[in-house]
Amino acid sequence: MNRRLPALVAALALLAVAPQPPLALSLRFARTSFDLLDPVGIQLIVDNPSERRRDVAFASPNEYFITIYRGKKKIWHSARVSTSRAASSRGTHARNIAPGASVFVTYVWNALAADGTSPAQGRYRVVAEIEGVGVRLRAARTLRLIAPLAPSAVAALPVGSVATIAGTLDADRDSLGAAGHSLQLSRIVRGIAVGRCIVVRGQVTSLRGVRGFAVSRSAPLRTDGTARDCAPAIAPHPRRSR
Repeated sequence: MNRRLPALVAALALLAVAPQPPLALSLRFARTSFDLLDPVGIQLIVDNPSERRRDVAFASPNEYFITIYRGKKKIWHSARVSTSRAASSRGTHARNIAPGASVFVTYVWNALAADGTSPAQGRYRVVAEIEGVGVRLRAARTLRLIAPLAPSAVAALPVGSVATIAGTLDADRDSLGAAGHSLQLSRIVRGIAVGRCIVVRGQVTSLRGVRGFAVSRSAPLRTDGTARDCAPAIAPHPRRSR
């Protein structure tokens, strides 16, 4: 009989019941600066520092939730997760987490606040939590939303380029105005009050040498009580990369 066999079995038993190092959560964006109305892809990265795969059970279909803050004010959040710890095994599902860092989910935020307005330029804090049975992971990261451009800036942009423009919606709802300049839009903007400061995202066009703007998205601009939020930038500016 191999005398080492009992010792090997005991060692394996201890290894099986030994506590595994905790999982960790981090966030990743394609870049750290975004134009207004430019959807933001938020990747939740789970790091499993052990050498074995880990099963994490969830008590509800929603495994995670994301909240976005400007300062201390919550402007948007995704669907909440059930925090029940008494769910039966039939009421749970599991995710198998591989060793190392892996993408748990990529969530695309549509860049709108909960009330349907576009958040203004500035820095925002993205907080994500994964809520499993006996497991709660949390991470936060900051992103920057860039000031929109003024209607006059379109003259300097290449035809076909994508941008976000801010201004006051005119009475016909088909042009924006700011600082004495007007920008013709490709369509009538409905559902937003005339005279409201709004942002539109789309492509620069040219028809018979006259610059216009093909609108793909539009929303009222959320000011949060800061007057300069409605003051668009005059010149184009580059995004800040990761």
